[in-house]
Amino acid sequence: MNFEVGVEIDKYRIVRPLGRGGMGTVYEVEHIKLGVHYALKTFTLEDGNVELFRKRFLAEGKVLARLNHPNIARVFDLNYDEGTGVAYFVMDLVHYKDGESKTLADLEIGGADEDQLLQWFTQMASALDYIHGEGIIHRDIKLNNILLNDKGGVMLSDFGISRFVGDRIREEVEVTRTIVSMGTHQAAGNVIMGTNGYMGPEIRRGEDATAASDTYALGVTFFRLLTGIWYEPGTDALKLLEPFDSAWMEILPRMLEADPKKRPTNLTVLADKLKPSATTDSRRPWPLIGIGMAAAIAIVAGIWFMIHAPAEEGDSFYDHLYDIPSCFL
Repeated sequence: MNFEVGVEIDKYRIVRPLGRGGMGTVYEVEHIKLGVHYALKTFTLEDGNVELFRKRFLAEGKVLARLNHPNIARVFDLNYDEGTGVAYFVMDLVHYKDGESKTLADLEIGGADEDQLLQWFTQMASALDYIHGEGIIHRDIKLNNILLNDKGGVMLSDFGISRFVGDRIREEVEVTRTIVSMGTHQAAGNVIMGTNGYMGPEIRRGEDATAASDTYALGVTFFRLLTGIWYEPGTDALKLLEPFDSAWMEILPRMLEADPKKRPTNLTVLADKLKPSATTDSRRPWPLIGIGMAAAIAIVAGIWFMIHAPAEEGDSFYDHLYDIPSCFL
């Protein structure tokens, strides 16, 4: 269900749509009495189990509203409209410097300054360590779910398919989920949750997501930001990191290990290896042989990814999303 500009939802007035996803739409809204602007994210359930969805949605909102971290978009209001069947969260409105709502997916991938990437990596490492400590696995770390704020920093958003693993949290909520079924796994009866391209090999095998799965997805994210291409296991793609600060070559291969048990889960410790002075003073030059090797790798990898790699989400991507209660998982 889409809402027109000017429509009132409870105590909020729609200002403009900001983006659309598999489970609903995000709008900029104005609090009718206070005049303050927020982001309002709607969730819709088109099929049955509405009462179950309502109860679990409200329970999930209470958990997310308790998260308190400078690099996580806050949830501080929620409701479920009985008449329309629309549930919504009200969150921080995160604007970029130009006043628009932007994510890392809106940037020219591969064109960011290393000093800027250092700041973003440090902030995301801190945010992930925080939610993992709270018993939450995000499960959908990607460019589209990292917002750019007006201070040049980033904020983690969209916990729509997060996994609650802490004993205290699991007692409070079992959440309605977004499910992505893929190829042979679907035929085998397994359900895969996440975004293709960012998921670790263990997720593709149908195993449960862990903190190490978020580590892998963050590794893919920053590999893309640095090199401009997707990371594919079993290739020589990691050699494309050679021109950059040597700490990236130390950090990202560990995050992208095929075996989740070999991946580091304390991301703040990894971020400490990246120092501002290192990113400006010790970048490796492009030797002539390095240019040839990197060019060859880039060409081969580029052809492969043009054929096989997933595109960023669009309408066709969301054709494969389904809303079902988590009790059936």
